[in-house]
Amino acid sequence: ELAPHFPQLEIEELLGQGGMGAVYKARQKNLDRLVALKIIKLESSADPAFAERFHREAKTLAKLNHPHIVAVHDFGEAGEMYYFIMEYVDGTDLRQLLEGQRLQPEQAFAVIPQICEALQFAHDKGIVHRDIKPENILLDKKGQVKIADFGLAKLASNTPDDFTLTGTHQVM
Repeated sequence: ELAPHFPQLEIEELLGQGGMGAVYKARQKNLDRLVALKIIKLESSADPAFAERFHREAKTLAKLNHPHIVAVHDFGEAGEMYYFIMEYVDGTDLRQLLEGQRLQPEQAFAVIPQICEALQFAHDKGIVHRDIKPENILLDKKGQVKIADFGLAKLASNTPDDFTLTGTHQVM
């Protein structure tokens, strides 16, 4: 049922679901590359100010061009759905790695600096992740870290534009 809304993609499989929506593995036809399609739950977009916050934060997140942060390729609305098209990371998340086996010290020593580097890069751009947890730390098959799900990110710049929309306990 998603296919008619995304003719530029071949949706291959559901990768996971969470509180904010679902993520699918898809092939971007014109570039012949795998991408992740994140669909935001319709209930999340019921707030009248959601669209403005979504667009502003998506544009900000798309500027986070770093080797250890999942890249945002596109975003928008398809029908009543809000979506992100993001870099696909072929691998696992840190939670699955920890549950499946014991993380060896040399693996931890390789992962931790990558996480810190990515978070520092985001902080330097005025963005705080706010939901860093093992499920949001992806590792590709080469062991490279990619931090995902900046959806709860807080824009920390405190410019006047940041205060045009308020939302206590607001989640994007």
